Amino acid sequence: MLQTVDRALRLLLLFDDIEQEYRVGEIANALGTDKSVASRLSATLAKRGFLERVPGGEGFRLGPELVRLGMLAMASSHNIIEVARGPMESLAEGTGETVNLAQLQDGKTVNIAQADGPHLVGLGDWAGWKTEPHTTANGKVLLAFMEDPIETLHLEDPLEAVTENTITSVDQLRLELERIRSEGAAFTIGELEPGFNGVAVPIFDASERLLAVLSVSGPEYRMPPERLPEVIARTKEAAEEISARLGRMLQQVP
Repeated sequence: MLQTVDRALRLLLLFDDIEQEYRVGEIANALGTDKSVASRLSATLAKRGFLERVPGGEGFRLGPELVRLGMLAMASSHNIIEVARGPMESLAEGTGETVNLAQLQDGKTVNIAQADGPHLVGLGDWAGWKTEPHTTANGKVLLAFMEDPIETLHLEDPLEAVTENTITSVDQLRLELERIRSEGAAFTIGELEPGFNGVAVPIFDASERLLAVLSVSGPEYRMPPERLPEVIARTKEAAEEISARLGRMLQQVP
């Protein structure tokens, strides 16, 4: 039994590229076994999704289940922060504003990392802060890509108002979440703090599962409403870079 497990792991470790292929004979030679053993082992791993047969060929390559497990390992908060650090700092430098990485924890939006822009007037240190998700751009993105967020989080009218611009109607929030899903971005105009605006976009993994949200926030005199589309575009580019670093295959638009 242990020998079989060892062989299976050694077989998987033969691959150092997602598109690399091995035929049964090559696997047998690498493992030091006969072809029948290599064939059974490869077939079993393919059945479980750890390998897949190359269409129209006789070889095997890495399967989606192995990629999924790898993404789970990469998806911990610590790893996301490490992977996102460079793009976040570049985005902060490029926009001149504060960049945050956020996740949903116990129904609250939690900023897990921050990169500051060069300006003296910013938002302070928001890392570790928890906010109601309907009050921020990153929170609204987290809600938008949840399944049944209103029911799951038991959101009811009236939603808590932090400023006079905060969304307090569940029906209005539903419409906003539909728009966010359609456009792939959210924005806030003084909804958490008067005089401060923000944008946010999702970060997906290889299976299109939401991992975190990337946001940019700043004072309204530097981030007026007319500037938000440009900041959203920059933020989407950074989010795509983070997703790509996490192993996501970028969608190719024909």
